[in-house]
Amino acid sequence: MSAIPLRPLDFGEVLDLGFGLFRRDYRLYMPLALVGLVPAMVATATPTATEFDAEAIAADPGAVLPFFGLLAVGMLFSLLTWGALATAMDARMGDRPASIGSSYARALTALPRLVAGGVGALALLAAAIFALTFPMMALVAFAARATSLARAIIAATVILAMGVAVVGWWATHIFMLVPATVVEGRGPFAGLRRSFGLVRGSRMRTFLVVVVTWFIGAMPGLAAYSLAGSMGDVFATNPAQTIGLVRFWAIQIVGLGFQSVTTPLLMACAMVLFTDLKARSEGTDLEAAARAMAG
Repeated sequence: MSAIPLRPLDFGEVLDLGFGLFRRDYRLYMPLALVGLVPAMVATATPTATEFDAEAIAADPGAVLPFFGLLAVGMLFSLLTWGALATAMDARMGDRPASIGSSYARALTALPRLVAGGVGALALLAAAIFALTFPMMALVAFAARATSLARAIIAATVILAMGVAVVGWWATHIFMLVPATVVEGRGPFAGLRRSFGLVRGSRMRTFLVVVVTWFIGAMPGLAAYSLAGSMGDVFATNPAQTIGLVRFWAIQIVGLGFQSVTTPLLMACAMVLFTDLKARSEGTDLEAAARAMAG
C-alpha cells in the first residue's frame, strides 16, 4: 500500500484497495474500532431505551437535556474512533507500525479540531438546506393545491430529489474531513477547505464511494434487526418499548459486532481515496513515475 499508482484510481479500485487494506490488518482495526464504538453505542442507545414521559418533558423541558448530552458523548466517541482508524491506516499504508494506544492518543489530540470541523460541516449543511427552504415550501404548497395525483407525485419527487442532492453534495465534499484533520494535522476550517479542494474534479467518483460506504455503515443496524426478526421496528419511535428492553440491547450488541467490521471498511475506503486524491493534488504520482523511469 505504500506504492502510489501512476494514474487515478477508478471507483472499483478504490473499493478493492479499501477492502484489501482492511483484510491485511483486520486484527488491528477491529479491536481498535470496538474500543470507541462500545461507549458510543451505550451513549447513543441509552436515550432510545429510556421511556420518555411527554407530559413530564412538557412541564420541565430541561429534563430532556441529559439525553442530548448522551447523544453528544456518543458522537464524540464516534469521531474519536474514526480519527484513530484513520491514524492507524495511514501508518500501515506507509508500512509503519501502529497500535491501538498510539492511534487513539493521536486521535485524542485532534479531537477538538474534529469536533469544530464537524460543527462547521453541520452549519454548512444547515445553510444549504435553508437556501432551499423557500423553493421547497413553494413546491409543498403546489403539491397541496394540485388537482391531479400526477402533479402531486411530480412535486413530491422534485422535493425528494432536491433533498437528496443537497445531502449528497454535502457528504461528498466533507468526506475527506477526518483524514485531512487527523492525518495532515489541519485545523477545522483548513480541514474543510482541504476536503473541498481534494474532491474538486473527482466529485462523481467520491460520491459513488460515499454512497457505497453509507450502505456499509447502515448495514449493522439493519442486519441486527433483521436477524432478530424485528425489521419493522427499525424506524419505531421507541423500539425498546416495542420489542422489549432485553431484546433491544441484544440487537445493539449484535449490531456492534457488525460495526467492528463495517466501520474500519468505511474508513479504509476513505483513506485509499484520500491518498489517491492527495497524490493527484500534490503531484506525487509524477514523482513516482520519474523515480520508476530513473530505475
